[in-house]
Amino acid sequence: MRQGFVNKGSRRLSHRLVFTVTNVTKEVDGRHAVVTLDQDFDGGELAEQSLDLYAVAKDGTVLYVGSYTESYEGGQFVNSTDAWLSGVNGAESGTFMPAVLRVGMPAFRQALVPGEGAVTAEVVKTSQRTCVPYRCFSNVVVLEEDGSEHKYFAPGVGGILTVPLSGDPQETEELVNVVELSAGGLAELSTEALRLDTHARTESPDVFGSTPRARRAS
Repeated sequence: MRQGFVNKGSRRLSHRLVFTVTNVTKEVDGRHAVVTLDQDFDGGELAEQSLDLYAVAKDGTVLYVGSYTESYEGGQFVNSTDAWLSGVNGAESGTFMPAVLRVGMPAFRQALVPGEGAVTAEVVKTSQRTCVPYRCFSNVVVLEEDGSEHKYFAPGVGGILTVPLSGDPQETEELVNVVELSAGGLAELSTEALRLDTHARTESPDVFGSTPRARRAS
């Protein structure tokens, strides 16, 4: 779980992101993708839920192959704000995290979504020691995404810190907790991921409608 603040116009709200690696998978563009669930809470209320889908290439590169996002107000669904899958309507997967990282390597494309353009990132620091409320980490890598924020990643944990550089809304997040879910907790959040995948078929039928349904891993 990461916690911090988000600036929305003139308002500064407390912000909490709960990121869960579920036991749900989905076939995307011929790849076996793992489904993660992101839940954003602003001012204590659920503001957004996202499915992000990742696959691993043979060389260890983590590929970003799809996403679906819903917005909420007062706990109620408002609309879907983002939907794309690699191989559907011209969208292409990209590199979320290269297998080998070094400062000065060429910027890499994380995704290409028609109508939105390419999302790019570059390595700006490696081998960093970074402390967040949860604890201090070594060998941290810092990526700059689209010139708008720095994201810090620690081995075996993933994202531990987000620092905004520009844009609106600006989100600042620090890792405050890492929890291994109980079987019941994992089942509950995986069920929510499956529900979102089903809802995406209604809200974004041109993207999700003809794709294989997400399933629990056997």
